[in-house]
Amino acid sequence: MSRFWPLIAAYVVLLVTVGSVIEAPTASLGAYLLAGLPALPLVGIIIFLALYLFEETDEFLKVRMVEALLWGLGAILVVSTVWGFLEFLAGAPRLPLHWLFPIFCVAMGLADLLARWRYR
Repeated sequence: MSRFWPLIAAYVVLLVTVGSVIEAPTASLGAYLLAGLPALPLVGIIIFLALYLFEETDEFLKVRMVEALLWGLGAILVVSTVWGFLEFLAGAPRLPLHWLFPIFCVAMGLADLLARWRYR
């Protein structure tokens, strides 16, 4: 878990910095490159999750992490599908896609907490 906090900090710093540099959405190449920068630490988090699964020797902890990852992915699929139907058919406001990763992390964290409680 200690590998994640520097990436979370980098994500927050990049998000705030890039958000202040790009004041209005533009379609220039530079704006696209800058706007993509905050996603790089999130890619690092996904890589660290995969590395954790390869490095972990305790099969129980591995299975618990895979279970949490599956719950997180399931939450994202449900939220994005249901909200997509609400947007398309009922005129709900657009859900910004950059919220999907934080929703995934919250769902995965809650699933891990429940698993820790269940297997105590």
